[in-house]
Amino acid sequence: MKRRDFTNGSVTKNILHLAWPMMVAFTLHVGFNLIDTIFVGRYSALALAAISITFPVIFLIIALASGIGIGVTSFIARLIGAKRVNKAQEVAKHGLILAFFMWVFFACFGLLFAKPLFMYLGAEGEILSMSLRYAYTIFIGSFFMFFAFISNSILRGEGDTKTPMKIMALATVVNIILDPFMIFGLWIFPELGIFGAALATVIARSISAIVVLTYLFKGNALLKLDFKLPKFDFGIIREIFHVGIPASLSQSVMSLGMFFMMKVVSFFGPYAIAAYGLLGRLDSVAILPALGIATAVITIVGQNVGAEKFDRAESTAWKASLLAAAFMELVGVIFFATPRFWISIFNKHPDIISYGISYLRIVSLTYAFIGIGIVMGAAFQGAGKGYPSLALTAVRLFVLSIPLALIFAFVADLGLKGVWIGIMVSIVLSSIIGAIWFSIGTWKKGKHIPIEMPEGLEG
Repeated sequence: MKRRDFTNGSVTKNILHLAWPMMVAFTLHVGFNLIDTIFVGRYSALALAAISITFPVIFLIIALASGIGIGVTSFIARLIGAKRVNKAQEVAKHGLILAFFMWVFFACFGLLFAKPLFMYLGAEGEILSMSLRYAYTIFIGSFFMFFAFISNSILRGEGDTKTPMKIMALATVVNIILDPFMIFGLWIFPELGIFGAALATVIARSISAIVVLTYLFKGNALLKLDFKLPKFDFGIIREIFHVGIPASLSQSVMSLGMFFMMKVVSFFGPYAIAAYGLLGRLDSVAILPALGIATAVITIVGQNVGAEKFDRAESTAWKASLLAAAFMELVGVIFFATPRFWISIFNKHPDIISYGISYLRIVSLTYAFIGIGIVMGAAFQGAGKGYPSLALTAVRLFVLSIPLALIFAFVADLGLKGVWIGIMVSIVLSSIIGAIWFSIGTWKKGKHIPIEMPEGLEG
């Protein structure tokens, strides 16, 4: 398969070439979650509240796996840009080893702490019982999910975004087919409710993981992997963690922020909780263009930094930010104009619809700033600098969003509307801070490929 050289040619065309399959893949990923939410919402309002309660904790799986995956993608991209393909193959193998240990850590953490966390969020009675059935199934079944995340990250690092897109499509189709049968008990299946939604998710993710691992080990990718265990290299692990741990922490901080924000929202009742949970899923639809573009930016910036073409890397970041802002603002305008339609897809309870309309009328027109912030963070990560993205996320949530939400809601006595205003203001300010930080150029300094290698070993 002919591979595109992202260190040459049109910057904009390179961004679009990598970004559009990732936009489709992330659309499918969110569609995967939305399908669960829609079917569970139709099953019962209590089930919708239960799945909303689990979302901040389940998000930790995504945070940990995708964060380490970003570290793998960034390192592989920089090595390929520097023409160190053999070392990139070793990095890929180390990434898969990390996938196993991440699963062990997260499964143990989830099984031990899910119940007290859900109770802290206000879950009790039937909602608590349903939340635990859903979460425990996901924790145990996340084994294949971690391998799928890392395998797809390997492919993205080498510049292949079409294969992950196809694999995500397969997982989404499987989930669409299984969800109604397992949740409602259609045909020969028993009615499993929220447990059925979790089980369908695990089965779909497992199939996608098996397919992508088969693709990698059959030699179809640029990086040729085999089943021979690599000589464990702490230098490789350290560099993956150098970007991956801050990226994981950034998303974990986001999950923690959602956890505390859910606590703030819980003061306004169970329907406010349900509304906030489904609004998070609508926001995840809005950021799809930015996520696709940001994933492309990690690879393109990484390969250009590895080739020491810093001007191209910088140009990539700014052009990608403008593209992300334009795409996201378009989605924001659509949500702003027709909020009732989007909320009612999930649930038609009048309180949930009222809370959702209020949120979209306040927050959706600032989506362009979210796009800029996401891409700026990705540009730092592609250059091998993981901590700026973590710092920006922490500032947005804990310095701005949560304090402002509390001030507007309770001090200014604006109620739940004040929470939405606090979120909106924090989005704008944190994105401006990120753009200024990137423009200073500190990401160009330091050693971008720290592992030294003897001459003649690279292909």
